[in-house]
Amino acid sequence: MRVYDAKNLKFQDKLAEKRRKVWILIILFFVGLSVVIVGFILYLLFFSGLLEIKEVSVNGLDKVDNDKFNDGFNKRLNSKWLGLLEHQKNMFFFDSGAFKAEAFAVFPEIKGIFISKKPPHALDIDVTEREIAGIWCFVDGCKYFDKEGVTWGETTRSSGFLILVVDDLRLDSQSIDLKLVADMMLIYERLKETNILVSKFTVPDNFIGDFNAHTSRSYKLMFSMDSNIKDQLEVLKIFLAEKQKESEFGPQYVDLRINGRVYFK
Repeated sequence: MRVYDAKNLKFQDKLAEKRRKVWILIILFFVGLSVVIVGFILYLLFFSGLLEIKEVSVNGLDKVDNDKFNDGFNKRLNSKWLGLLEHQKNMFFFDSGAFKAEAFAVFPEIKGIFISKKPPHALDIDVTEREIAGIWCFVDGCKYFDKEGVTWGETTRSSGFLILVVDDLRLDSQSIDLKLVADMMLIYERLKETNILVSKFTVPDNFIGDFNAHTSRSYKLMFSMDSNIKDQLEVLKIFLAEKQKESEFGPQYVDLRINGRVYFK
């Protein structure tokens, strides 16, 4: 049976208490040190201006409104994390992907954006705009479009042969079919090579694949997406080569919709 001395127990309690205080002081020290380090890092990153974006170069804007683009950029730059910290002004924290997504949503005429960060303070933004292929006129208004079928802006209906115009007479049409655009562009370019200009294409309100090209020869060409457009153009080329010998050749239309055949009136 062991016998414990009460005085010895009291001594051990004091020693344990002293050790606890030492550990608490050590923990508080490291917590305070961590707070100081974090605060110093935050100061360097967001308050000292060490990595603040101060020089911004934007290149490639032509069709896009420069002021509107810059307003969108400044809105991204001045956005705050938790409503307190302007973290986007820091070179390394600036979210290029988010800014691109915002710009594409507001400016569909922009095809690409390349952002180059040049620490400590410079940012280069290179913009690639879409090339106008023509004007697509829906029932409720006209828009520019490119070869990829993307539409943007608002414009007036054009006439003549300087720019491709499409009259889309479908009541429910709000977007462009990429295959239809590709076929029209092919026809437009191939006919231009033979000195036949297209003033406009017409998509009928009951569209099921047929469309018309109004030409500088005072007749319209009738095409169908149900057969190969290249083949229809080849048949047209052979047909016109034969008819050029006839001085009185002046039809109202040339129908190429039935594969391998030509009908005209």
